[in-house]
Amino acid sequence: MRKSFFPLILSVFLAVSLAGCVPMVLVAAGAVGGYAISSDTFEGTSSKGQDELWDATGHVTSIMGTIKESDRKKGEINATINGARVTIDIIPVNLTTTKLRIKARKGLFPRIAIAQDVYTKIMRQLEQ
Repeated sequence: MRKSFFPLILSVFLAVSLAGCVPMVLVAAGAVGGYAISSDTFEGTSSKGQDELWDATGHVTSIMGTIKESDRKKGEINATINGARVTIDIIPVNLTTTKLRIKARKGLFPRIAIAQDVYTKIMRQLEQ
């Protein structure tokens, strides 16, 4: 009898804990990990340098869509992927850590799945 209540209690706990703000979304595939910081933005950190991350981001973005603008000094790429406007920021944290932030919107609507997909593919590109 006790075992039948466990899934119900777990489900209620998860539903209550995820209600309200944007739930944290984790990607777990080896070293690929990140989280949603808003309804349209996904970010994470990498132990790769800014130049290496910039090259991987440019490569993946050009395959997935069309790069509209890129500014290496600012660390920003604007692209169109699957009809969504995607803004990618590469932010140096320190000498050995770089933050990757991806924002995706289609019209007025957030597209967190696109942002997460781009992030995951960039991180996988870095692993190769």
